[in-house]
Amino acid sequence: MIPRLRNPSVGRHGASGLIQHDDAQAWEQLNERPFAFRHGLAGHPLLSIERLARLSERAFDRDHYKRYFKAAELKLPRDTLKARFRESIEQIGENGKWVALHYIDEMDPEYGELFDLLLADVEEITRRPVRSQMTWGSLSVFLSAPWLPVAYHFDHETNFLMQVQGEKDLHLYPREFGTLTAPEIEDFYRHNPVAGIYRDELADAGSAWRLVPGIGVHHPPLAPHRIQNGKDVSVSLALYYVMPEMEERGHVYQVNYCMRKLGLRPRAPGESVRSDRMKIKLMRALSTSNPRTHDELLYSGVSRLAAPFRWAKHLREGRA
Repeated sequence: MIPRLRNPSVGRHGASGLIQHDDAQAWEQLNERPFAFRHGLAGHPLLSIERLARLSERAFDRDHYKRYFKAAELKLPRDTLKARFRESIEQIGENGKWVALHYIDEMDPEYGELFDLLLADVEEITRRPVRSQMTWGSLSVFLSAPWLPVAYHFDHETNFLMQVQGEKDLHLYPREFGTLTAPEIEDFYRHNPVAGIYRDELADAGSAWRLVPGIGVHHPPLAPHRIQNGKDVSVSLALYYVMPEMEERGHVYQVNYCMRKLGLRPRAPGESVRSDRMKIKLMRALSTSNPRTHDELLYSGVSRLAAPFRWAKHLREGRA
């Protein structure tokens, strides 16, 4: 059984119409193909740069604030880091930076309510009880200075990226193009977020999308993508969640990663129900039984399973 990380703000609201579904046929491709949709978040007061700058200070109520800084910076006083982080958002138009704010639905009840409203819209459109079935979900905001690119990468979650301010170009490579190799996906699931390898032959593959305020694009899980910001400051909101079947597929890839390290040729997810079940059962036995974060839920098992391989690598490099 895959644990579920409960968010107390989820499940209280009905659909609000913030996410719209003019193209019902497109939504039938959820988690399989990308599609554009309209939303009502452009100009939303919670997503102004000024409001997000204030929100950034709440990141320091959680230990994850350390992810926003380099190791050397973490030696500075927390108040100094808090001021720097806020300034990086307030001055995003001049500083040439890319800034992300993660888990904003857990930082402030107003954003928790927005998260629930958006999920309720997805439920209304898809007719699936996402909030009661998902293992985890959250909201992230991405702020980008003019002309900045975001490198080629892919994610684990079902994702809805919604443009709030500015414009940018999104290039997305759905799974049917075969852009990812099994070793890349397996490497990703051993907790390497930059496992995707861009190749020149992908230049003309995939689909291009122009994101402007009021437009969003659905990213299926494991769909690689690149982003190029336009001439103005960009603000985007990402709504994402994970369903149990995606966690299970990740666990299969994790066991396959270790099998490949042993010189074996593992079966891909879906090739054998019995094999998949055995791999999932192994990973759940190795994983933290009561995870506090999604990283613990997904990666604690593979961290333990892959420990001998890391030890062997250290021996080869003379570090143990």
